Amino acid sequence: MASEQSLFQDLVVLLDKTIEDLIPEEVQPDSDLKDDLGIDSLARLEVVAAIEERWGIKIPDEDADELHTVRQTVRYIDQAASTST
Repeated sequence: MASEQSLFQDLVVLLDKTIEDLIPEEVQPDSDLKDDLGIDSLARLEVVAAIEERWGIKIPDEDADELHTVRQTVRYIDQAASTST
């Protein structure tokens, strides 16, 4: 699986494509998806769908609700992608 840094960079690109008005250079690993990046519930659904499509994983709603930061999301993707192969 890709390194955490590589996943972070890929996720920032995905967020930039999915979230209007996002400034990619301001996204940090500890950025809060809602408070820092302004991802509301509708945008969260779009982000989750984009992640699922990009990495070929399924994120149950209860897991998505627990992903508060970019770092948590990267680690979730890493773990889910490595177990789905």
